[in-house]
Amino acid sequence: MNVLMYIRVNQSLLLDVELKHTLIMKELRKVFIVLLAFITTPLLAQNYTVTSDKDLSAPFDQYKSYTWAKSINSAKSLAYAINDAVLHKAIKDAVAHEMAAREFKMSSQSPDLLVNFRVFDKPVEMTGYEGYFRDADYWGTDEVRNGQLGLIRRVNDDDRGRPGTQYYFDKGTILIQLVDAKKGVVVWQGYASGLTDGNVFDKNTDHVAKAINLVFEELDLVLNE
Repeated sequence: MNVLMYIRVNQSLLLDVELKHTLIMKELRKVFIVLLAFITTPLLAQNYTVTSDKDLSAPFDQYKSYTWAKSINSAKSLAYAINDAVLHKAIKDAVAHEMAAREFKMSSQSPDLLVNFRVFDKPVEMTGYEGYFRDADYWGTDEVRNGQLGLIRRVNDDDRGRPGTQYYFDKGTILIQLVDAKKGVVVWQGYASGLTDGNVFDKNTDHVAKAINLVFEELDLVLNE
């Protein structure tokens, strides 16, 4: 083999290697794009709005135990979870998990906190303790004092103790409330909105658990103060 032929053969081999490398890289880019779309699409679809309120005078460092509000285990409790037993259980399990993760102990004997939750599948706007919280099946009279049946009092409350602040819950909202069991007042509440699948409530248990985790991250800010 003369030198010229040797050079041509090597050039041909180099071109063949470069071509294969280019094809491989193109295929890898396609795979990467598909994987990226697969990973990011669910995250983009889960766009939740998370908010919380707290009672500034509440001794959060003294709360160590909790139990469920009576409505959680009552026969009428499904009314607060759009009459869906699976959704109700998913929320209850997720809340219990988050409470345990923060070292709150379940106790039916003299608990520090009562925990309650409810779902809004449609937009709701209210001022203070309107009908949604005056429902006797949601808070028992031995759980929350009269006049303290709903949302946390704000600094602009009127003289009768009725909050003047308006609340707006978008469709697909889970509201979680903690009550000081001894005082009978709501000391913390957090909610996540945006749990929707089209025009209906998103009952995907993973999405519900994620939204509730985000709500409890708001509670972490209070516990870590």
